[in-house]
Amino acid sequence: MALHYGVLRGRVDVFKREDDLNTPHLQIKVVDGQNQAWRIAVNVLSGDQSRVVFHRVDPLQSHPVLAGLAQLASGFTAISAANRAAPSTLDYFRAPLFDWPTGVAVPSTGPGADDDLQDMLVTYLNQLRDQNGEIFAFGAKFPEPGEAPNPRPIDNQFKTKQGIHDIHMNQGNPAGQFAKDNGVYQDGGLILSFPNRHMGLFLRFQTQWLPTDDATGHRLANAQAIPPGGEPTIVPGLVGDPDIYIERALVNPTGDDVGKEAVVLGNATTEVVNISGWRIVDKNDNFETLQGTLAPGESLRVLLTGNGAQLGNNGGTISLVNPTGTRVHSVSYAKDDIGKQSRYIRFIT
Repeated sequence: MALHYGVLRGRVDVFKREDDLNTPHLQIKVVDGQNQAWRIAVNVLSGDQSRVVFHRVDPLQSHPVLAGLAQLASGFTAISAANRAAPSTLDYFRAPLFDWPTGVAVPSTGPGADDDLQDMLVTYLNQLRDQNGEIFAFGAKFPEPGEAPNPRPIDNQFKTKQGIHDIHMNQGNPAGQFAKDNGVYQDGGLILSFPNRHMGLFLRFQTQWLPTDDATGHRLANAQAIPPGGEPTIVPGLVGDPDIYIERALVNPTGDDVGKEAVVLGNATTEVVNISGWRIVDKNDNFETLQGTLAPGESLRVLLTGNGAQLGNNGGTISLVNPTGTRVHSVSYAKDDIGKQSRYIRFIT
């Protein structure tokens, strides 16, 4: 079931810690351009008492979501399930924002200063407030349409009954209570817009595994724990360490793009890999089917015909999908990355 997903835009006012161990949250009060107060509830501990894995990206750049932030209205903007692949959505897996091994499993509370997840988040939020920046919170709105408000004491303190939660990855949950929240292009997170840069704060649970189904966000049969937040660590050929990966892309060739765009694939193994039946997929799910083999440790330039996958000049994503339908590797790029014509974008893997 898709979440009532969207983006909240506003300015940070105050925060409140929760230091109990019963699904605590960092509560953030945000005020929008109409002076309407909202509450952002950020999970800092899983319901099973496992730690939340935290990714900080500073600066956040080279991602298509950034181009649309300035166009978002102040307050909450709902994004329908039919439009989830739009630039103003997050999907940690299909439109990467960070490298998986950079995540750190952080305790929700601690005895000292700067020793827990709430301390870390508050440090960046204080910096944002001091510099009069804006916060963009991606997640699920509450109360949902038609749902009666269920105010808590924090709502009385913040003087609001509405807000946004699920500020974390929302796919790959195991069967059970939270499987209903699985979906694609509906991951949560915080983007802090400072006067001179953007910072991304992204959270996930150790119980969320990848890869996930492109239609439902449920785990696929070969799903594994994501490094470094779970066991096993890096799974060769899957998340974090793909055997075959997207190395470079020519997004803006000289003249007409059709038939001249190219994607360069790399082989990290010492074996010849048969890539027949593999697909290069663009942000609109158009695809180019591959044929042939990729030699050990070598690169292969794939010229796109223009009849399948196409690389937009305003930013986008590129994915590599194997014959079983598993999304092996994805990369993101922004309009500013394209630069001069006839120059390849290099992706760091």
